[in-house]
Amino acid sequence: MADLKLKSIQIRNWMKFRNVHLKFPERGLVVVTGHNLASNGALQSVGSGKTGFGEAICHTLLGVSSHFDHVGDYSLDTNGDTYICLEADFLGKPLKVEMGYKCKELKSSGEALQYTYGEGQPKSRGRVEQTREDLLKLLGVPQLLARWTVFVDGDNLKFNKLSQAQCVELVMSALRQPPWNDYHEASKKVLGKFKQAIAKDEATHAEAARRVREAEQDVEDAQSEVDTQAEAYKQRKAKNDKIIKEHTTAIAAKDAEVVKMQERRTVIAKLVEESVQAKAGAYHKLEIEANAINDRIQSLQVKLRPLISERDSAIKAHTQAETAHSNYKNSAKVCPTCRRPMTGPIDETHLAGLAEALESAKTVVDEKKKAYELHQGKIQAQRDLLEQNRQRTAALGVEEEMENLRSEDEELEESISTAQNEIHQKQLALNSAKTAVSDAALKEAQTTLKERQRVLAQSKEAVDKAATELASSGAMLGVLEYWNMAFSPYGIPNMVLRDAIAPLNREAKRVSSVMTGGTIDVTYDTRKELASGMEKAQLVVKVDNKLGSQDLRGSSKGEAGLTNFIIAETLSEVGQISRRIGFRWYDEVLPNQDPVVCKSIYQYLRQVSNRLNIVTFLVTHDPNAANYADHVLVIEKSGVPPDITGIAKFTGQAELA
Repeated sequence: MADLKLKSIQIRNWMKFRNVHLKFPERGLVVVTGHNLASNGALQSVGSGKTGFGEAICHTLLGVSSHFDHVGDYSLDTNGDTYICLEADFLGKPLKVEMGYKCKELKSSGEALQYTYGEGQPKSRGRVEQTREDLLKLLGVPQLLARWTVFVDGDNLKFNKLSQAQCVELVMSALRQPPWNDYHEASKKVLGKFKQAIAKDEATHAEAARRVREAEQDVEDAQSEVDTQAEAYKQRKAKNDKIIKEHTTAIAAKDAEVVKMQERRTVIAKLVEESVQAKAGAYHKLEIEANAINDRIQSLQVKLRPLISERDSAIKAHTQAETAHSNYKNSAKVCPTCRRPMTGPIDETHLAGLAEALESAKTVVDEKKKAYELHQGKIQAQRDLLEQNRQRTAALGVEEEMENLRSEDEELEESISTAQNEIHQKQLALNSAKTAVSDAALKEAQTTLKERQRVLAQSKEAVDKAATELASSGAMLGVLEYWNMAFSPYGIPNMVLRDAIAPLNREAKRVSSVMTGGTIDVTYDTRKELASGMEKAQLVVKVDNKLGSQDLRGSSKGEAGLTNFIIAETLSEVGQISRRIGFRWYDEVLPNQDPVVCKSIYQYLRQVSNRLNIVTFLVTHDPNAANYADHVLVIEKSGVPPDITGIAKFTGQAELA
């Protein structure tokens, strides 16, 4: 019983097949014929799409075909919507393989491939090649072997055109052997790189030791810098802490003064209030007036402070402009810095600019002074009003003591304002002092030290690693050389091929006897003695043609084709391909054979198909082949361009619904 059994196939927009759904027979020889109705009698079966139908099966399942390598090339047009769904049983479980190009079923914008095995979920990787690799591993048939034993194309069946490496790989894959040549190439690369590594190990170790010495010196220098910066920071911080303490003490003292003055103002206000209570009517009115005047005076005094600051700033700017103008004007005589005679000429434009700046600064000073004096005038006017109010109050009989209290209150208010301004300036100085000392240089030095310590640790680790690798390299080299020889053509592959020669020759003799009656005998050999006395895995094919050339290259087309066909069948039988993949597709493998040979091969294929319970597809233009078939699959092309379509159907005694 074959591991894999084809069940059905659905094809859409594949070459000229618009929509085909076909169920496969259980077993037997299926002769594939064609009717090219679209040629209007110019062609009978050529170009009907027989090979394309086989490619749909084999490309989907195994990734092998005759025309194209990419699914998109088989699409009817650039719009795609190409889809193939192949259903089969594999090892007693359902296997569904779907392939397409820009199709909705696979939700793809390009080529896509997925397969579902058993009750699992559909499997598809990021790239089609990766999914194909997984599917081939599941089926156990590499693509090179599939091209010789599953999709057998008569045009490509040329064993003598294969390189020696391909011949060995083909036989090895038929025997289910690992890709020893790939292992050998990989081991050679590893061995070469390892030898280079050994040559560099000592230099690497010496370089690593040199870097350790440099890193140790760098760490020592960085530690010295950290110590220097730490001491400098300590001194700057101590000096600055003293300044902060002085500012803090001064602020506290001023705060205490302000509290006492505010308390005294509260007492004065109480005394005044008591006196006021004794005076009703006019006194109360004058008191209200006095309070309003005092509020205006206080408000004007608040506005006076920024005017004082602006005036002072303008005076300072004027002084600086005057100094700059004077220094530059006198620079031709004496240098203001070193007090030596100047040699450079005066830039009159620059001097004019400095004069203009001086004049502008003077204008600003005048404006600020005028604004200050104007504001002072407003304050004085209010004080005059307050004095008038006082006189009227005195005329009402206010005692001299009460007047003194009011005068004291005014002085206290002004003193409080001055003290608060001083507190504000001290607070600004305190805040500045708190940020004046930075530890950035110290932190930078510490970071540098930490980084150099890390580099030193890495360098020491590199030295230890290099020493360890240097110590173990000798033993590892011996191990790698051993496995390199084992994977080489003189090792395991040579032994496998040597043991496989006997079964290869037995199967080749049997197949040759059935097909040619013993006229052509194909044998294999692998012994290839070298000058060193070793044997290399090299496959030698010998042809014993009773009626023709003993060299495959000198045979006729018919003899060469028959010999290659025998080789393909031998590989299939030895590799048990029919048991692993339960179908074969022979695509025009007998174009140059006479009727006698064709009859023998037809009988052979039918007998093998029924004996192994597999399906064998035979594409041929020979009408006599149908007489030996269990089933006939007709591929029919009809219509006129551009609406040519292809259909596939079974006819005759094995026609399927």
